[in-house]
Amino acid sequence: MAIESRAATILHDTEAKLRELAAEAASAGDYAGIIKVAAWAKAVSDLVKSSGPEARAKPTTAQRVARTDAKLPGAPRRTTSRTTHRKEYPRFFRRGEQLIRVAWSKRDKKEYQHKAPYSALKALAMALAEAGKEGRVFSTDEVLPIREPADGSEIPNYQSYVCIAWLKQTGLIDQHGRQGYSVPRLAEFKDAVESIWRTLPKQ
Repeated sequence: MAIESRAATILHDTEAKLRELAAEAASAGDYAGIIKVAAWAKAVSDLVKSSGPEARAKPTTAQRVARTDAKLPGAPRRTTSRTTHRKEYPRFFRRGEQLIRVAWSKRDKKEYQHKAPYSALKALAMALAEAGKEGRVFSTDEVLPIREPADGSEIPNYQSYVCIAWLKQTGLIDQHGRQGYSVPRLAEFKDAVESIWRTLPKQ
């Protein structure tokens, strides 16, 4: 079993490093790179899941530290400085099919969370892609509220704003002050949303 265990460790390390590369591509605005590297990371992740209990074993302490410190979208490095600590927010995670936004309450001096389903993110991405055609700058009033494609139900605006905050942080949309937003790389936008979603750390 030692060989299987070592192989599992290699797979976990490879997946973590690929996620780091995808995050670097996001920071550089290389959305084509994000899509390709995130697809590789998913392939390795699927391989881990299908390779039996040895490959699905929990990562080592060193691996968990590496994943925590990885420069992933929405997961800045931790520091000991109180000032820097507060500047880490908002942070974003995946919890199943939920996008989790973690922010800091100055009044209560503690973290709080908002969440939005992945279905809301996909519906919003479609609406933003339509609104942002030909480089248009659009306001949220032009887009919201949006509706679930499956049943036509209205998605609460606060969920859409969770998604917008994440899209801003990853650079997938640009904000132009009070004028509104634009989609800088429209042709790659939808694929990039899905690919960067896959790189989010899981909570």
